[in-house]
Amino acid sequence: MYSSSFTTSRIVDDLIPFILEGNDHWWPRDLIRLSQVSQAWLGPARRILYASPALHSFNACSQLARTLSDNPSLCSLVKEIDLRPISRNSSVSTQPGIKEGAGVRFILGLEGLESVTLGGYLAFGAERFLHSLGDPYIVRYLHIDGSLAEDSLSARPSLEWDESLAFKFQSLRILRLTSLELDIIYPSIPYQLSICEFILDNVTITSGFLSHLLCETPSLERLCMLTKDASEYDEHLKLVLGICNIQILEYETQTDLPFHHTIFNGDTHLPSLRCLRLNGVHIDTDSLHAIGQSCRNLEELSIFGRTVNIHPQDWVDFLKSGNPSSLHNLGLPWGTNRPPFMKWHNTARQEILAAAAHRRIHVFSDS
Repeated sequence: MYSSSFTTSRIVDDLIPFILEGNDHWWPRDLIRLSQVSQAWLGPARRILYASPALHSFNACSQLARTLSDNPSLCSLVKEIDLRPISRNSSVSTQPGIKEGAGVRFILGLEGLESVTLGGYLAFGAERFLHSLGDPYIVRYLHIDGSLAEDSLSARPSLEWDESLAFKFQSLRILRLTSLELDIIYPSIPYQLSICEFILDNVTITSGFLSHLLCETPSLERLCMLTKDASEYDEHLKLVLGICNIQILEYETQTDLPFHHTIFNGDTHLPSLRCLRLNGVHIDTDSLHAIGQSCRNLEELSIFGRTVNIHPQDWVDFLKSGNPSSLHNLGLPWGTNRPPFMKWHNTARQEILAAAAHRRIHVFSDS
């Protein structure tokens, strides 16, 4: 009888990690309660509780730092950090006190971090805190998020990127920059990043070029740009496309001002590009024809927004041209900016769908 009871207990204990890992929506307070049930629950609950702390105040940073300092065995459990602290009762850009900053420095100095997100006060001159990382060489995901402070009147979130950061983040796979000013220092020696995804959301490039940041980066597969200033980014994008074998390009502009894009032309050849997603970008018949000529291996093309100046018959002609021959998916705005933007009638839609069906191309919308 005793043996049977003991076996049952062991089976339950062995299932605890699977029970916890089967739900990714645990609240921290729930994990704390579960860790107090028994020794069998303590280890698995701690691993989840400390794996990816998200802290939005300097007080929270200080508390976590104190806990880890008092229990060094917990430090190795922290694999991801999301730090967006703001000083209490002050501007988001206000420099924290010595005690407040000590907790942040302790957390940044942890070894084994694979994912790092910095925001709030830490997005002001973010390079200062990146240089404080204890083990930047294994970081695979880096996000500098200035969205909490983008309306600050005293200063703007910023990042200065130079070759010293490039050599520190040798394992970086995803780089994401949000709502900040980016200053790119021209590299004195060439280097290679290992990033496969680069996302820029509302980033103002104050100096330098994105091609200098990426330098020699053949691994870049996905480039995503969201901007309010298309005139600034077009030149950067053309240079990047010339040096990187990008497979997925997502380009969205958030402005109603007309602008003639020159990203694609008849002389541009992008054999590596497989997916092109444009939103808010001014596209006309000539631009569409240039895309068909430049991106011969394109498998997915989506053009959305209310600045598309392509008529239904132009889409039919594009589909009948056979370029690009590898196209499988086509996203359409289902309207034309004449101006104003006007939805297509049903007959025009059916003609486009028929031309797409002839080539076995799936047509979809953004809604």
